[in-house]
Amino acid sequence: MQVYGRPVANSPPGHFPSNTSSSTSILSTHIPYQILGKTLNSSDCRVVYVARNPKDTLISLWHFENAMYLGQKSEPQPLENIVSNLCEGTVVFGPYFEHVLGYQKESLERSDKFFFITYEELKSNPITHVKRLAEFLGCPFVGEDMETQVEEVVRSCSIETLKNHEVNKSSDVPSWSMVPYDAFFRKGQVGDHMNYLIKDMIKRIDAIMRMKFHGINLWGENWM
Repeated sequence: MQVYGRPVANSPPGHFPSNTSSSTSILSTHIPYQILGKTLNSSDCRVVYVARNPKDTLISLWHFENAMYLGQKSEPQPLENIVSNLCEGTVVFGPYFEHVLGYQKESLERSDKFFFITYEELKSNPITHVKRLAEFLGCPFVGEDMETQVEEVVRSCSIETLKNHEVNKSSDVPSWSMVPYDAFFRKGQVGDHMNYLIKDMIKRIDAIMRMKFHGINLWGENWM
């Protein structure tokens, strides 16, 4: 949004906060592979895809969208609605399960170009996976203080550190978004859906997970 949307507040005319002349630009997107594939395949870029358990993703999305609706002085949407949307494939950025499978398939066929990992893996062993990510991106950690470097990256990128930056505690709404800064970092906990979803909702989502992810072990034995 900041690259192709409106400029940030108080920036010079025509200015966007990206260095378009750099060959190492980073772009974050939610666009599914089914739409972005031709562009990715025609470039030399490397893709890092993080998949999160759909039940936790659903709760995160519910809070995020409610922050947007409340900013427009609307009532928060019922949780039942977004559960139905997830199961029917009508959530923002397209059907969730197909979204995950699109990038997961490419990572198996082209592991040099696509780095696929689950959020739960990152949370369980960040040191190991940050090292893997650095290797994939072609900038491995080196030197006698390598372990210290890795630990600093993990600390700096932790949910605790990010949510405590002053900008991320602000209720201001940036010019390029419809939600306040403090809506971008909430809990980041694995299994938070257990605090919100009732048994019937979980059973409905789990049934679709079994069908869509049949034979694919993304979240181990404890994914339900």
